[in-house]
Amino acid sequence: MHRAGLVSLVVILLITTTARAGNSDEVNAGLDVTLTGGAVVATTYTGAALWYNPAGIARINKASLELTGITMQIQVFKVPGLLTIDTDPRAVSEGKTVNFTVVPQAITFTLKLRENLKLGVGLFNSSIRRSFVTEQVTTAPGITPEATSVGGQNSKIDFFHISGGLAGTFGNKQQVLVGGAFDIVVATARVDSTRAIFYDGGEAGFATGSALTTDTGFGLQLKAGIQWVPIPEVRVGFSVASPSFAFVILNRFANDFAQSPPVGTALPADDPNAQAAGGAESRGASGGWWGVEPGNFRFGIAYVGNWGWIEADLIIQWRLRTPDLGIDLQPVVNGRIGSAFRLTKFVNLGLGLFTDLSPIDRLEVAPFATSDINFYGAHLGFLFSNREVHPGRPDADEGKGGGFAIAIGFRYSHGRGQALGVLYPAQYDPSSITATGANGKINEIAINLGANVSF
Repeated sequence: MHRAGLVSLVVILLITTTARAGNSDEVNAGLDVTLTGGAVVATTYTGAALWYNPAGIARINKASLELTGITMQIQVFKVPGLLTIDTDPRAVSEGKTVNFTVVPQAITFTLKLRENLKLGVGLFNSSIRRSFVTEQVTTAPGITPEATSVGGQNSKIDFFHISGGLAGTFGNKQQVLVGGAFDIVVATARVDSTRAIFYDGGEAGFATGSALTTDTGFGLQLKAGIQWVPIPEVRVGFSVASPSFAFVILNRFANDFAQSPPVGTALPADDPNAQAAGGAESRGASGGWWGVEPGNFRFGIAYVGNWGWIEADLIIQWRLRTPDLGIDLQPVVNGRIGSAFRLTKFVNLGLGLFTDLSPIDRLEVAPFATSDINFYGAHLGFLFSNREVHPGRPDADEGKGGGFAIAIGFRYSHGRGQALGVLYPAQYDPSSITATGANGKINEIAINLGANVSF
């Protein structure tokens, strides 16, 4: 591997992602999402409609402010072999890491403009990806030379959506609801990576490197949705969102590297393993029209009764290819089932199941390759309110003053798949350092909090 290749390897070192490996749907955007875990396409009647189905804004009958989406995540990564040393099967890094993150995900405000026209605005943080990984591996005693490798990566990726939407109804009994939303998208990514390998403490050669990459993009997204009530007990919902298209991307890249052959060894300057050191820094801005988040179709059907409601959703993400950014996302289908049970007029219990399958074939917008992890999980939620909360009776307490509600959700997901790691030669040979796959699993526990005030 030439020097440029060695530097590039730093960028893909120790690649792991969080439970949002491929599905950017999971935004704790409203009390109904916190309660049921996101199965809301047919029944949403809160500020979450701006994200999941804009038609749901039409169900809102009072001005309301929702501070939803304070999410606390604990993730346990177990990916042995992110760092490995060739010829020694025991020289495999443990690959166990625990990450804890607290992130605000959404705030929404909805307003009744007139009887048949409602407005919603919101700020959402989607595709939350946080990882901090440090690894070390050493060859077994008695192997010469003794090789020790260390490495680490700290990454943070966010997509911020500033959203505004309108919705109205058709029919005397509000049988058909139609809405649309327009999002301004700001994408940010920062990846800081380091790596080093020393042979006999450096006497038999060493290679080190680090890289810092930051990207900021500005883009747009369009959404539209329909909710239909064919009979009082049944709700049907459909929504579509375009891919997020960035029209400006600002980037910065900085790196440094050093390599030295064994003490007393002289190699020609054109030898890829010769003594070398250096670094570079670049900044740039690009204008164009690049897809950075996949679009999606959502379909949901729900049954509503006095006891509560149950809904099943199907989510299909569009294929997205952007060669300039190295993005190649395959289509993927995910599903959710969510239910809410009315324990009392003011207390609801929510249960949900979901899949979070990764559509990622190759993603370097960060820019770095990412893991391909499929997740499956369950959700438990509670909602407490001084007013009745029910999608079939959004105006049950109309005229009784303001309302207040809080919700808390507990979410567990388990994922398995493959991440990218680094394979080092047993003896000094930087040109032979290569990327390799490592099978692993991720367990995540998340606590979602939300509050709503209506006027």
